Amino acid sequence: MSNYFKNFPKVAYRFGNEDQPVSYQKLSKYVDVIDTLQESISAYIEYEIRDFDRPDTLSHRFYGTSEYEWTFFLMNDRLRESGWPLAAQDLYDAAQNDFYKNYTCKLDISTADSAALFANLYSVGQSVLVGDKEGKVVHKDLDLGEIVVSSDTDLTTSMAISYIDYDVIPEQPLTVHAPLTNTVYEYEGTHHYENDSGEWVNIFFDDNTLGTIPKTNLEHLVDQNDQLKRIRIIRKQDIQAVVAEYKRLMEIR
Repeated sequence: MSNYFKNFPKVAYRFGNEDQPVSYQKLSKYVDVIDTLQESISAYIEYEIRDFDRPDTLSHRFYGTSEYEWTFFLMNDRLRESGWPLAAQDLYDAAQNDFYKNYTCKLDISTADSAALFANLYSVGQSVLVGDKEGKVVHKDLDLGEIVVSSDTDLTTSMAISYIDYDVIPEQPLTVHAPLTNTVYEYEGTHHYENDSGEWVNIFFDDNTLGTIPKTNLEHLVDQNDQLKRIRIIRKQDIQAVVAEYKRLMEIR
């Protein structure tokens, strides 16, 4: 993808608080090109990206050259938005070490009222004890009944979370304590709940939650990655015409 934007016209942009503008590709031109080309491409094939496929190797396999890797991003909005899908093992490694590297504490609650009791407790940034191990709250989602905690120590299987509140009566600090049903790795935490039809549901507020099951963060990540794998590819017999039209629209000489 090193030459992906090389033919785009350049304009002066200011980034952040920089005083001096810099010369940068005019990406709005790319949007115009996408709209025009996609409207003109009526024939394509469906393909599912395999593990370890890369844009350049896939281009070489279909077209005999790696130069047309950009056409996969042209044809597939999701690839432009989210990037190329990961191989299964790379995805699992990224889930555990990059995307979801903390711990999920599952509160022992079953109703909206019991969840509401935690609205002002366990705020983000709060230092806590999970079991007898130290951690810090990084996220709280009461619709799921879960608190995400970062820690340098393994917190899994801990059954309680607590902290000392000095704000009410500084001379008599209060221990805020809550039982947990479990503590798991964050990638095993809940991303959302689904019913039998695959629709997302709120377990505390939706009327019909029969058959509802939790979808873990890892399962959701795998689903999203799998969706990226299903792409449209320009037919080999049409690729030269598409490239020629691209060059014309970009005014490439």
